[in-house]
Amino acid sequence: MFAHVYDLLMSDIEYHDLLTLIKPYINQNDLILDAGCGSGYFLKELLLEDYYAIGIDNDDEMLSIAHDRLTSSNLNANLYHHDLRDPLAAQVDVIVSLFDVMNYFKGIKTVFKNLYLSLYDNGRFIFDVYKYDVLDIYDGYEEKEDEPIAYEWKINRKDQKLIHQINLDDYEHKVIQYVMPLDYYLNILKDLKFKDIKVIDGPDERKHYIIATK
Repeated sequence: MFAHVYDLLMSDIEYHDLLTLIKPYINQNDLILDAGCGSGYFLKELLLEDYYAIGIDNDDEMLSIAHDRLTSSNLNANLYHHDLRDPLAAQVDVIVSLFDVMNYFKGIKTVFKNLYLSLYDNGRFIFDVYKYDVLDIYDGYEEKEDEPIAYEWKINRKDQKLIHQINLDDYEHKVIQYVMPLDYYLNILKDLKFKDIKVIDGPDERKHYIIATK
């Protein structure tokens, strides 16, 4: 159920703007892994621009929506169920992990290590994370909308966690995200021997966009 809600709420994002942001860090002949591809919006954008990309996610319902989204546009990509806390079975040139995927992990070192090992030498890891002040900005946040679906969304902070409560009629869903200072992520990247680490601004002002090279 939540996958369909998520898909609807992600429908109005300007995905082309995000692809434009990262284009300087990817090449047309790269094999790109969309890690945490969700319902496939950004993966579709990559394929429309003739990049060779594959997608992984740990939610089968999300992957099913992604599959339908791609096939309905006559696009093809391999999609796999995978938990990023587990090692990957292949190597790629670029890993993109956007839309705060990394904020869903309480501890990030194992995930970063798995992704580092799955990159070829000089491969790039491109991801975003929430800025630390989002913890205060969203503490006590409430949103109630009727379009594209009727829902109520509440967010509360507890320490370094954002606790989301989504209500739709008789359906309730809880999501927890972990928000750490920027140096937390940068120090782990450095410890793993990532190099040429860049932090840039992007279309979502709430987030840091980070590019790191193996």
